[in-house]
Amino acid sequence: MEKTEISKKNSRDYGIIQKKDKNGKISWYARIVRIEGNGEKKQYTQKADSKSHARRLRDELSDNYDKRGKKAIEGDKMTFRELANDYKERKLIPAKYHQGRKIAGLRSYQNSLNFLKILLDYFGNRRIKDISPATLESFKQKRLAEPVIIKKKVAKGKIELVERHRAIASVNRELALLRTMLNDAVYNGWLDRSPFLNAKGVVSVADEVKRERILTFEEERRLLDACNAITTLKYQKNGKEVIANHKSNREHLKPLIITALDSSMRRGELFKLIWRDVDLINRKINILAFNTKTAKARAVGMTQRVFDELTALWEKSAKDENDLVFGVKDTVKRSFASACRLANIEDFRFHDLRHTAITRMIQAGLQPMEIMKISGHTQINTFARYVNPNTDAVQRIADTLSAYQQQATMDVNSISEYEN
Repeated sequence: MEKTEISKKNSRDYGIIQKKDKNGKISWYARIVRIEGNGEKKQYTQKADSKSHARRLRDELSDNYDKRGKKAIEGDKMTFRELANDYKERKLIPAKYHQGRKIAGLRSYQNSLNFLKILLDYFGNRRIKDISPATLESFKQKRLAEPVIIKKKVAKGKIELVERHRAIASVNRELALLRTMLNDAVYNGWLDRSPFLNAKGVVSVADEVKRERILTFEEERRLLDACNAITTLKYQKNGKEVIANHKSNREHLKPLIITALDSSMRRGELFKLIWRDVDLINRKINILAFNTKTAKARAVGMTQRVFDELTALWEKSAKDENDLVFGVKDTVKRSFASACRLANIEDFRFHDLRHTAITRMIQAGLQPMEIMKISGHTQINTFARYVNPNTDAVQRIADTLSAYQQQATMDVNSISEYEN
């Protein structure tokens, strides 16, 4: 039978509990008793390694309760898994809207759920109070050392596993979720201070490798050709060059690609676009706040070729204003990858079409603030990531600077000759 002994109240060991089991083994516990807001008396205990340790724990329990209430006591015992379950139920849920404004949840909550699985594998049963700056750095280094295994189609019906380095940006997204969760724990009183406050640089956006891939006009021609109903392919067979026509199942991509290149619309905005929001009379596309990343509505004008493509789609459609314009309900990942492969375009993603569109607008001489209104950017720093000068633009800048310097030199020489 287990015996319990509680120290005298007037001693320095008030709140120290000694328990002895039937084998005579002694265990020590710290205890504090508090009156809750409802008048109910409640005690909080925590196991200690020794009597002196129990004294320290008693003082810590008392200080934490006085500073942050019972949530602090709960936080001392809370594991990351417990925090994750609570956060998942409250935050990682589909977005909820009221009068057109998001009031709860996340639009891209599925990505966060994937990140959470990774965090649980590492932090799992670790107490949140024991997560330190060193722990964060250890997690980062471990993740960066783990390669990414991707499936790559190398031939018809054949898949090859390719190993590549994990991107810093990917690990930053995981750490960013962890930081948000620990900040939430601080907000709820379970944690006194986030370890990220003393871990400067553990989430370093500056170290991320920014994609600068844009589509050249020659690549664009080949990509659109690969989306035609009949695609002409050239390949070697038995040492001879063969030219053959193949029926394509990528016709739906052509208007989608053209609209993306000439409007800088995001992939999700294109996929969710319905005919009610396409104004063919005024040649304007209205993007609802509900469908944008920044929850702000905007309008995009149509170039001639976008107008032609959308008009042709409308004529072929059932003319239902609630139908999707491009008819895409899921993704075009496979068909887009196939088109790029046939067009001999490497390292190009669908999102790079938006990158290309914004870069072309800059090179066409449009003002950055005007382009931001069209592209839907709200931060100049984010917008600047999309602006990449190509070879022609780089040379044009150099030529303009040379002309400026030459004119300035001529002006100085003219003044000098006049004074002499």
